Amino acid sequence: MNPTLIIASLTIKEAVRRRLLVAFAAISVVIVGLSAWGFDRLSHAHSLTSGEANLAVPQALILFMFMFSFVLALSASAIASPAISSELESGVLMTVVTRPIRRTEVILGKWLGLATLLAGYAAAVCALEFGVVRLSSGFTPPDPVLVTLYLFAEGALLLTLALLLSTRIPVIAAGVVGVAVFGAGWLAGVVGSLGSGLNISALRTVGEVGRFVLPTDGLWHAAIYYLQPSSLITQQLSQGNGRNDPFFAQGAPSAAYLLWVACWFVIVLALAVASFERREL
Repeated sequence: MNPTLIIASLTIKEAVRRRLLVAFAAISVVIVGLSAWGFDRLSHAHSLTSGEANLAVPQALILFMFMFSFVLALSASAIASPAISSELESGVLMTVVTRPIRRTEVILGKWLGLATLLAGYAAAVCALEFGVVRLSSGFTPPDPVLVTLYLFAEGALLLTLALLLSTRIPVIAAGVVGVAVFGAGWLAGVVGSLGSGLNISALRTVGEVGRFVLPTDGLWHAAIYYLQPSSLITQQLSQGNGRNDPFFAQGAPSAAYLLWVACWFVIVLALAVASFERREL
C-alpha cells in the first residue's frame, strides 16, 4: 500500500481517538438545533410580511453559516496544529522517518487524512443545517453543493497553514497563530468592505491584499454568493447596501482568483514539506 495512504489512514484514526471531532460535532449539533428553532420562529413571525420573511431567512442563514465557518476554521487549526509538532516532541516521528518513508510522504499523508476528516465534517454539518432550514422555513440556498465546497476549502486552507506552522512551532502556538490569522483575514475583508462603502482607497486596498495573502475571506464571500437568492442580491444592489456589507457578495469569484487559491494551497503545502525536510529530529 502507498505510504502516503497508510499515513493518511493512521492520521484519521489518531484524530478520531483524540475525540476532537466529537467535541466539534457536539458544538455544531447545538448550533443547528438553535438555528432550527430560530428559523421556525422567523418564518412564522406575525410581525413580518411573507416578502420580508423570504428576505430575512437567507440573511439569517448567512449569519449562522458564518458561525459554522468559524467552528470549521477552529476545527481545522485544532486537528492540524499537533500533526507534526506533538509527534516530534513525543518521538513518534523519529521512528517513522528512519524507515523507508520519505518526509514528503509524511506531510502529504497527514494533510490528506486531515482534509478527508474536514471534508466529511463540513458535508455533514452543511447537509444537516440546510435540511433543518428547508423543513422549518421552506428555503433552500441556490447552490448548497458549492456553498459546502467553498466552506470546506476555507477550512482546508487554514488546515494547510496550521500544518506548516506545526513543522516549526509547538502545538499551542501553532493553533493560536492559525486562529489569529483566520481572524485577521476576516477583519481585513471587513476593512475592505468599509473602504468600498466609504470610497477610501487605502482601506479598500487592505481588503484586496488580504484576500490574496490569506484567501479565507475570499472563499467565505464565494460561499455567501451561493447562499443568496436572486431577490436578496437585487434588493441589496438597488439599495446600495452591498458595498459596505461584509455579509453580502455581489458576484461569484473569478476563475483567476480560484486559480490563485489553488496555487496558494500548492505553495504552502510545498513550504510545509521543505520546512519538515530541513527540520532536525
